[in-house]
Formats: sequence, structure tokens, C-alpha cells
Amino acid sequence: RNNKMPKAGSMSIILLLLMITASVLSSPFKLTEEYVEEFKSGIAALKKIAHEHTFKEENFDHSLYNTSEALDDPTEYDFIIIGAGASGSVLANRLSERPEWKVLVLEAGAPETPFTQIPHLGRLLQNTDYNWAYVTTPQKNWCKGMINNQCAIAGGKALGGGTAINGMLYTRGNAKDYDLWADQGNDGWCYNDVLPYFKKAEDADLEDFDHKYHNRGGPFHLEHPQYLTHITDDTLAAGKELGLDTVDYNGKEQLGLGVVQINSKRGKRQSTAQAYLEPARTRHNLSIKPLSHVIKIIISPHTKEATGVEYLHDGKLYSAKAHKEVILSAGAINTPQILMLSGIGPKEQLEKLEIPLVQDLRVGHNFKDHIAFFGLDLVYNETQTEEHDESDEILEYLKNGKGPLTSTGCEVIGYLQTEISKDSAKYPDIEIFFSSKKLSAKPGLNPFRLKDEVYESLWKPVDDKKAINIGVMLAHPKSTGSVVLKDKDPLHHPLIDPNQLSDPDEEDLNTLVAGIRKAVSFSKTETMKKLGLAINDNIIAGCEGHEWGSDEYWKCASKHLTISLRHVTGTAKMGPQNDKDAVVDNKLRVHGVHKLRVADASVIPVTITGHTMAPAIMIGEKAADLIKNDWK
Repeated sequence: RNNKMPKAGSMSIILLLLMITASVLSSPFKLTEEYVEEFKSGIAALKKIAHEHTFKEENFDHSLYNTSEALDDPTEYDFIIIGAGASGSVLANRLSERPEWKVLVLEAGAPETPFTQIPHLGRLLQNTDYNWAYVTTPQKNWCKGMINNQCAIAGGKALGGGTAINGMLYTRGNAKDYDLWADQGNDGWCYNDVLPYFKKAEDADLEDFDHKYHNRGGPFHLEHPQYLTHITDDTLAAGKELGLDTVDYNGKEQLGLGVVQINSKRGKRQSTAQAYLEPARTRHNLSIKPLSHVIKIIISPHTKEATGVEYLHDGKLYSAKAHKEVILSAGAINTPQILMLSGIGPKEQLEKLEIPLVQDLRVGHNFKDHIAFFGLDLVYNETQTEEHDESDEILEYLKNGKGPLTSTGCEVIGYLQTEISKDSAKYPDIEIFFSSKKLSAKPGLNPFRLKDEVYESLWKPVDDKKAINIGVMLAHPKSTGSVVLKDKDPLHHPLIDPNQLSDPDEEDLNTLVAGIRKAVSFSKTETMKKLGLAINDNIIAGCEGHEWGSDEYWKCASKHLTISLRHVTGTAKMGPQNDKDAVVDNKLRVHGVHKLRVADASVIPVTITGHTMAPAIMIGEKAADLIKNDWK
């Protein structure tokens, strides 16, 4: 709706996919050979795009876009939502439930296609225009195995935001996370307060789950992967040998292992755009505008009241007015960027860039993200050859929602507490996840920006073999980073400095090493030995001076082979007025600015023991109720 695609440029790849999509959707309902061939062509096109695509930063042409001459959007809106991601899509649906409220949703990215919704192809989306393709500044303590010591941080640029391109792992975190959140002076955000909103969102179609903590009938469908290998049962069995229970990690107990819960429906990725926007798109009071890049929020310098936004769409600059509120749900990197471009942020930084100051707040600080070590592979003793018929797999996917195309590769997640944890309660400090992997010294895609010598040293000796990769995630990093503006150009990426593994006591590094040792213990179980698996003990380039398996080796390896899991939080931190780092209050209102709220993961003031998709959806649900109550 209100969707005008660009004529040329970086979005041309999206146009190609949408053209193929139109062909597929116009086919007869009956699954004919022609239909399958059309679908196969769409998959081939997506693969070709991913392998040929390069990211190019655009520039804002001030001679072309005179902000004083921005075209007025003729519709008068009550609410303008910036970003149609995990939180923004939820808000769009819930606020437009009130027929008297006119709601505009602006999203910089494009709509999904049937091919981008195939879980198995999710990795390809990292190298398309569906990804913001952020890159960190050169790092000192990690990213040593990456090109220029810079790590990639993916971000969803689509209707559905990150839920349209992520790994689809639905994890809420630990109850203690939310109690700590509330303890920082944020009434209404303890676990008992937010659990109803987690449940409200859910349509849980799971096996052996904790019914008290889940719900059926909500918009967001959860299920186990519709294609699981022996990895699932064998990992759970190995866990039992190590004393780890099989749990519903979104239930009462989080410590243990569990089959992954993902946002798919009958095997197809279900983003928040599918779950929340699609059912509401025909409402007369809801306007959804993809490919609309917001460049600033319009704020009166006298009243400090947000009155609207300026955005680029179809090569033109528009201005839209909001009578009630502007709600920023652009994600924990774009949200602080837009705030600072609008004059809300650290005074010294904004004055340096000659951006008129509206409110001096610590926007962009308190940056937290989860990092994970992914250099631990349990390798099968023989080169694995698999014969598969692509047409049969497509038919199985389209007809039954089953088969390899429904798999993301990850099958089991575990939450563990290491021996060095300082927490007396049962509170995980490590997440581990088990995935099938084909090892390669020369991959077609390099989403993590790994140096050639890393591939050569670690995977060339085991090239083309299959493995079980055990990822090890640091749940509660003590290190803190920042997001700052590079310049005043709204189309330029901000400078992102995660500053990982920088805490002076090396607690982050030591915890990560303790987690790696926990992961290594799986290789010593009888279950894994019977599979003929052996740890890949090749030395990572840059760590040749250390004995493989020693603490010093794992510390070195962690600095070379940890990646961002794109779980950024805290850049518009929630806190009371007397918290010098706070940007919003417990009702998500920006301190000192009227009619402006932030509702996304950037407000989270603590580290979450899990991934951030589920908390972001919860924030959208709760924000909708807060707004409805304020505008009775």
C-alpha cells in the first residue's frame, strides 16, 4: 500500500525479486511443474543477487533536497511510526485498532518476497539490500580475524525489520533480566509485568512446552523447525550425560538445553510484517510506506514538541505531520542516529557537527551487544556427500511446509552457568547453540568479513567436510560501546564502536573461555564419540604462539573469531529523570521532549539472557497499551 518502487539504483535487486514473486503468485493454486520451476528461478535469482551484490553508501544531495521545500503529505496523521520492524509493526497493528486514529508507518526497506521467507536461505539476505550492512570501527580487543579489524553488524532493512532477515531464534531471556530492568527505577517492567505481553503476542505451536508461560491464538506464530537432523536428539542426549536437563527455555526454567523455537508458520518465516502488518493493511486508517527513509524528526525549538517527520520516498523529500505522537522504532542503531540528527543527543557531539541542540541526552551511549565465538567445530570423520533433488525439496516446502528449506541450520540452544559466574542464583552467563555446517576454505559469501588466512588456517585442512558447529555466546557483557554520528548526512552510517572484550578485569574474556570449555565437553560424551566426531584442532591464524586448547589459546581465538549476533540494546536507555544515562522514561517518552517516544530494543537498560527479537516484540505490545492509556 502506498508503495512506489524506485526506477533504478541499489533497490533494483529487490525489483527483480518482486517481479519473479508476481509471476509465482499469479500461478495456479495447484502445484504444477511450471509452478515449481518458477519458484526454482526465484531461488536462483536470490542466490545470484547475494553473490554479486556490493554495498554502496549513498549521499544526501542538499542541492536536490531542499528541506524548506519538502512536499507535504496531504493526509493528517495522529501517529507516525518510524520503522516497521519487531516493535514498529506491532505498534502499527495495535494503534490502528482504533478506527478514529490515523497511523502512518515509514520503513526504509522493501517488502519481503516468497523467496526471502524461506528459512534455509536466510544467510543469503545478509548480502542484499535487505541488510543495512553496518560495519564497526576498527576494534582493538576483538575482530582481529576480520578484514581491517572491523566486524559486520547486520540490521534488517525491510518490512519486518530484523525479523525478516535474522536467524529466527525466539528467546525471551531470563526472568531476572526484567526484574533488574525494573530495579533501575523503571516501574512496570519486571517479569510479572511483561510476561502478559510476551504471551499476548504468541501463537505457540510447540511440543513439550511449559503451557503456563505460553499462549495460543496470538499474531506471532512459534514452532520448532520443520526439519531436524540427528543433531537434535544426539545433542540433547549428550547434554543429559553432562547433567543438563531438556527444558523449554522460554518457560519457568532456563538452565539446560532445548529444541529451538522459531518464528515460522508451516515452515515459512513469519516476520512481524506477516504477523502484524499483513492482517491490518486493508484498514482505512493505516498507511504503510516502504522504501521511505526518515532523515529527521520535526521538533519545535520553542515548545520542544515533536510535530512530524521528514522522509525520502521515490526520489522526493516529504514532510508528514503527527497530531498526537511520533514513535521511533527504527532499531538500536538507526534510532540513536535519527535522534541525534534531530537535535537530541550529547551536546558536545551535536555542537561539533553544527546540529541545533534540542535536548542534551546520552543518546548512543550504553551500547550493549552479544558476541559469540564460532570457531568450534565437531567434524565428521569422512567427507559427507549428500544427494538431493531441488525440485523435490521445493515441492515438499510448498506443499507441506516441511523439508530442508524450512531449516535455518540451528537445532538446539542451551543456557549454562559457568564455574566462574559470580551470581549465586541460577542465572546463565553463557548461551550455546548447535548447528549443522559444511566446512569450506573458500566460501561463496563472507558475511563476517573473515580474512583469507583465517579460512586457510582453520578450515582448509577439513575443506568440504560436514560438522556440528557449537557457537558460544556471552550473555552479559560488561564491556560497553557507543554509536555516534559520522557527520550530518542522514544517509551515511553512524560510527559504531562496540568496544567488546574491553572490561579491565577481563571478566568478559574469561567467561567466554569458560563457556568454550563447556562446549568442548560435549565432544567427550559417549553420544558424540559414537558419531565419529572429532574437534577441529587446527590453529587459527594469529594464535600460532599458543598451545591449542590452553586458556591462552582460547583467549586469542576469542579475540579473532567472535562475531556480533546483532542484539544491540541500550542506545536510548530507559531510566528515571535522575539517571544521567537515561534517554526515555518508563513510559518510553523521551526526557524533555513532548509527543516523542522510543519503542524498540534501544531502550533496554540491561543485558538480556537471550536474543532480542522477542523482547522487542514485547516492547511493541506494551508500548501500544501505554499509548492507548495516555490518549483515552
